[in-house]
Amino acid sequence: MTDELSSFSPCIVCKTRIDSNDACDACHRVKELFIPSGNKVIDDFINYTLDNSTKYGRMMFVPYDNFKNIELIGEGGFSRIYKATWIDSKISWGDVLDYSQQDESEIVALKKLKNSKNITSKELNELKIFFHYSSNRKKSYDKYVNIYYGITQDPTTQDLIFIMPYYKCDLTYKMTKCFYINSWNWKIDYLEDIINGLVNIHDENIVHRDLHSGNILLTAINGIKICDLGTSKSAIELTDNEEDIYGIIPYVAPE
Repeated sequence: MTDELSSFSPCIVCKTRIDSNDACDACHRVKELFIPSGNKVIDDFINYTLDNSTKYGRMMFVPYDNFKNIELIGEGGFSRIYKATWIDSKISWGDVLDYSQQDESEIVALKKLKNSKNITSKELNELKIFFHYSSNRKKSYDKYVNIYYGITQDPTTQDLIFIMPYYKCDLTYKMTKCFYINSWNWKIDYLEDIINGLVNIHDENIVHRDLHSGNILLTAINGIKICDLGTSKSAIELTDNEEDIYGIIPYVAPE
């Protein structure tokens, strides 16, 4: 048995044990399907998620013309949210990108960052935080935290767009429109899921810094997804004298 194991080497990318000194088939396929965006900042980040020694949190660049039926569904101070059909997605069960999947259509959400034509790595913080989170937890799919598939760009404005799963409503809508319809058991279940999600985030030394009911999405099976990690930071980056204020005023701590 020892001799058999010694003949296997770790994949040079994901470290899975294989019978060669190269990359495993899955990692080869990921690299073969890499589509350059033409933007060095984007391409460097995508390649980093593909080359890093983990299979989790990998992302891809998707040409904008792979999306159709694009519909504006929300807008904030820094971004616009669209619902769209991804016509050749590779999303498998559990909202995870699977490069072995046949091309199929999938409804997704597109988050366009306003005035992000001249992007720097700072604009990718939301994706970096998620990649850090998923690779540390060794999971591409997370029960309580929204995931990201990758990036596309508006061909007209060159604005940066994040690709995410689509959910029909957030906790604000649910609590204002259906407060008296939902039982207290459901409300307590939501609260428990939110707490579990925050525990997971904090376990990875990440602080959300902009948590409110609009950033908690509801799944079709009455679960929750904490989203919008754009202002999140590693706890070790935070300082007591940091003066920047983040968030929506009604949800910001008074101090």
